Amino acid sequence: MRSATSSSVIRSAAEAPLRARLRLPASALTRAALAAALAGVVAPVPPATAQAELGGFSVDDPFDAPKPAQAAPPAGPRGLRVVVESPAPGASLEGREHMVELRGTAVAAGAGAERFDVMIVMDVSQSTQYPSGADVDGDGVVGENPAEGLYAPGEFPEGVVCTDPDDTILSAEVKAARALVRSLSADRARVGLVTFSGAVDLATGLQRSRDQKNATLEVSLTGEFARVEGALGRVLARGPHGATDFSAGIRLATTELAALSGAASPRVAGARKVMLLLTDGHPTFPIGQATVEDAGDLEAAVNAAKLAKQAGIRINTYALGQNALGRPVAATEVARTTLGTFTPVLEPGSIVAALQAVSFANVEDVAVVNLTLREDTPDVRLNPDGTFQAFVPVREGRNRVLVNALASDGSQTNVELAFEFKVAQAEGAMRERELAELRQLNTELLRQLEAERVKREKRRQRVQKELEIRSGE
Repeated sequence: MRSATSSSVIRSAAEAPLRARLRLPASALTRAALAAALAGVVAPVPPATAQAELGGFSVDDPFDAPKPAQAAPPAGPRGLRVVVESPAPGASLEGREHMVELRGTAVAAGAGAERFDVMIVMDVSQSTQYPSGADVDGDGVVGENPAEGLYAPGEFPEGVVCTDPDDTILSAEVKAARALVRSLSADRARVGLVTFSGAVDLATGLQRSRDQKNATLEVSLTGEFARVEGALGRVLARGPHGATDFSAGIRLATTELAALSGAASPRVAGARKVMLLLTDGHPTFPIGQATVEDAGDLEAAVNAAKLAKQAGIRINTYALGQNALGRPVAATEVARTTLGTFTPVLEPGSIVAALQAVSFANVEDVAVVNLTLREDTPDVRLNPDGTFQAFVPVREGRNRVLVNALASDGSQTNVELAFEFKVAQAEGAMRERELAELRQLNTELLRQLEAERVKREKRRQRVQKELEIRSGE
């Protein structure tokens, strides 16, 4: 539920999701290690995978998880590790197009392959019925508030606040959550969904009862992502309702992530615990009136965040709409308390791209270049869990490919592999639809986040530096 606050721009919505991606290595040690890697000093590779590790400086990271019993040798505390899963080094590939799909994983500040428990905590209060400012359903029409547009009296029923019910803030939240789920690997992540609001006594403006539950576990942590998508559909069908109780949503999500008493989610040892809180307003419950942010509402939210921190949970908060322009104390304090991030999203419809930009693996960017062709790969998708996918341009014969990864702390590492390619005589298995979807996603990100242009320029500079170093080969 929205409430008035003083105006103070914290950070632009375009800049915030990519702020860490723009940092470059600051130390001579990191630069020397990068230069050595680019000069061809790469780690040995096992038969089926290519790997590289680069250590940085040591810092305490609350996300560090215990090393699995049979994990690969760990990277440094702020190190970066890249594993190319396909194609295998030395492989012979065929395709109908001069392009090869490359898949892999990049992990920073941890050891080996990591698992993530991700709880999406979604505001479904009454104010999420307002327009998101985007064509969420893709029907070519952007819903708007009839009271703010040129509409004839009676054209829309009284009480309608969005001309396209599929373009609301709640619709944007659901679409963003679906896109996030589809970008994750069930082998590395479990996802759950909690919604929060708060039933209001219309006569008093207070809670209907002191012991009411203002948060709902829509689906417990699961690797069956179809269950999460089904729950999101039910949330959208149910629609916005009630006031806003941050504390209830955070407490319930903490219970599930930490597998506390009464949790429906079984514990997974060593999994990093991440909470993503999406809201368009300020907490107005559990204390006082549903339309007023009381000091007790803020205190309850921060106290719930402190419990989450004690359980090793990091909370990333996203403030949507008008709330992003003010100083949303609750959203910023919840993130600060748990060492998470606060991201303002001025246009709620941009939450789809903003949520895609989150990184659980502390990896900010992955660039891929074909050294043989001296050609960069524009179609690279980095998922929040550190998995990545690229469609690499190739030529017939031997191709040398370099993968360059950039960590949140600015450190970089590289892995190089080589394979043979020839044009297939029969119909190839190139997944053109998947490539088209990937290109569409990249286009959306570029349009919605102007800072992406800066990231690509940094990527180009890294690739150009590598090519210059190798120019004498």
